[in-house]
Amino acid sequence: MPERTMQGDPASPGAAVGRAWQQAQQIEVGEVVPANEREHECEVAHAALADAASALGRVAASLSPDEAAIIEAGVLMAEDPALLSAVEVGTVTDGLPAGQAIIRATGQLAEAIAGIGDELLAARADDVRSLGRRAARLATTRGAGLPRDAGGPVGDRDCILIARDVGPADVAELAPRLAGIALVGGGATAHAAIVARSLGIPMVTGLPGEILEVADRTRVSLDGAAGRVIVQPSAADARAAEDDMRGRRLAAELARSVRDQPAITPDGRRIMVLANVSSSAELDVALGAGAEGVGLLRTELAFLDATAWPSEREHRAALEPILAGLQGRPAVVRVLDFGADKTPPFLQGVSERGLKLLLANPEAFTEQLQAILLGARAKDVRILLPMVDHPEEVVAAGALMRLAADALGIEALPPIGSMIETPRAAENASLIAEHSAFLSIGTNDLTAATLGADRFAANAARVYDPRVLRSIARSVVAAHDAGIALEVCGEAASDTVMLPLLVGLGVDEVSVGAARVGEVRSWIRRLNAEQAEGLARSALALDTADEVARAVRSMRNVVPALSA
Repeated sequence: MPERTMQGDPASPGAAVGRAWQQAQQIEVGEVVPANEREHECEVAHAALADAASALGRVAASLSPDEAAIIEAGVLMAEDPALLSAVEVGTVTDGLPAGQAIIRATGQLAEAIAGIGDELLAARADDVRSLGRRAARLATTRGAGLPRDAGGPVGDRDCILIARDVGPADVAELAPRLAGIALVGGGATAHAAIVARSLGIPMVTGLPGEILEVADRTRVSLDGAAGRVIVQPSAADARAAEDDMRGRRLAAELARSVRDQPAITPDGRRIMVLANVSSSAELDVALGAGAEGVGLLRTELAFLDATAWPSEREHRAALEPILAGLQGRPAVVRVLDFGADKTPPFLQGVSERGLKLLLANPEAFTEQLQAILLGARAKDVRILLPMVDHPEEVVAAGALMRLAADALGIEALPPIGSMIETPRAAENASLIAEHSAFLSIGTNDLTAATLGADRFAANAARVYDPRVLRSIARSVVAAHDAGIALEVCGEAASDTVMLPLLVGLGVDEVSVGAARVGEVRSWIRRLNAEQAEGLARSALALDTADEVARAVRSMRNVVPALSA
């Protein structure tokens, strides 16, 4: 195939170039199974689904709570009675071979899900098809599954996976071999795309079906931000993609090389840089770049598909791998922040969110508190309460924790902190701080609530709006007056405009995405804290976010990183 550009949809940013790799997507049609062998064929099909579920479970165990939840949904699907019944009909009644019966049954289920017309459920349909392909291959080949498929370009590291669609578990397992992913199906909100972004793998979705005609080992370049794939790219296009790949790798290596250098400004201000971690892989990246611990562990993301409140055992299974990987470093564990965009099926229609919802369900709250208490033994763990508005809520949560600890025979309690995420919380920050061991600002929600904006709308609001800055300043003063630390765990901590303002306002800790840890530490080492303080004071008196941005960018001596 000559050079050809194909346009799709951006799904995961970054450029890549490599050899095309198309894994077998179809199961060959076989003859009708004799009647006396059909029961055995049904057993083979059910065993293959069970093996596929086990494989998915192993993948999920190595991932973040939110990524694991996506993949663990496939485990539940493999055990769905309706799916098993459809497979039985396919094998026993219709005489289909195990692989064909699985493909037909999962295809029917996927079509039923996709037909509902909901975008999130459509992503589930892709997951069902992925499960079907995985189980069918196991049933047909009795091999070890997709990641060890001999049909791939063995020995190649930077492959561009081309497929009609792919499951999130496939992305996670194949990550070490992949430079990029090009799909006909899927989308930016599909679960495979979520995992790809988390792992830093460029992805393009929504490509024309002609992409499937590309032969294995054909050279392909991909731009995940532009949603573009070039088959047989020119030397210039290939070189540009190689430069992008090299730049990402060099940035990661540089962060690792200076990970032992403290995040201290030239004039002596120390800022603790932690990570928002949601997988073992992310934890490795964060620690490799010098993260001093986990500043936000979002426990609810492991249970977004839950059909009931998680049990203590389920909480511990999600929590303990992350704590073990920290090897004594501190971790801030936020209790379930269900509600709004993070509402599992069993809570649909419930208006409460965060701590208020937990206090309204004390038995479920106690299950999580006990799991944290057990996992926190001999570890540096702090507990974070989400969406706090009043000090009475902190007191009530502390009382429940004391009861949970007494039931377990645990005397020492982990420190309890409160999240400041609403204007009301910022107004009550001094009272809340009196009952908290630390404060943490969730800038995403605080910005949306302060400015009356949709936090999920593009460019809906900017965190450096003076009204938001004043709430942050008020919270910093409240924390320091109470003699406790203040952390910022929202995305603002890795924003080039916002970081010098946060340092200038006096925050003690920042927690950022794993991939941004090294960059943020580097910025802090080049910041002039005293001048940042003057900048922050002047920003508080401005009227608009645009004025604040211009003020920050005009002071290149405060943060040289902004001079470009």
